[in-house]
Amino acid sequence: MMGVVAAILMWAAVGVVKASTLLEMGSCPNVTTKADLDLRQLEGRWYHFIRFPNDDEPFATCTQSTYNYTDGYLDVVTKGLDATGEQVTRAGVLAFLPDSPTGALQLDLDGMPPLRLWVVHTDEDKLVCLYSCAEFPGLRAEWAWAITRGLRPMIKTVKSCRMKLNQLDVDDSKFKRVRHTTACP
Repeated sequence: MMGVVAAILMWAAVGVVKASTLLEMGSCPNVTTKADLDLRQLEGRWYHFIRFPNDDEPFATCTQSTYNYTDGYLDVVTKGLDATGEQVTRAGVLAFLPDSPTGALQLDLDGMPPLRLWVVHTDEDKLVCLYSCAEFPGLRAEWAWAITRGLRPMIKTVKSCRMKLNQLDVDDSKFKRVRHTTACP
């Protein structure tokens, strides 16, 4: 009887994984935030260049975030267009989680669940590579973004994010480009 129950649970889990853009079999890799990350260096406008697509994020195109340093954390305003072309804006805070041995940060944006993430790579000038992962029994959900200062970054700049994620055993082939056109606000 236990074998039947286990088989049914496994079949249901596989069905959930196939139906989701996020859930997949496995566990999260061990990641840490770049050593000595200074949030003040991340101030300013960043364009979302590539990301792991998912159904949780309301932004489809033209996505950009502005970070303003305030007393140890970053105020975040992210704007973009949703899949229907309507403008979407989310405001929130990005801050280090207290006592996190991995240097994890937490992103709290209006209308979205809090997200624990890591800055796995940055030159603090042209590129920030963000990664997040949540575990469930036998499953994981991953998010990743490469954000850049300009709309046309050098290929080697973006490739450094992909290489860092590969070193962490994260499948960078899930990245999709975020479209930015002249129609962007």
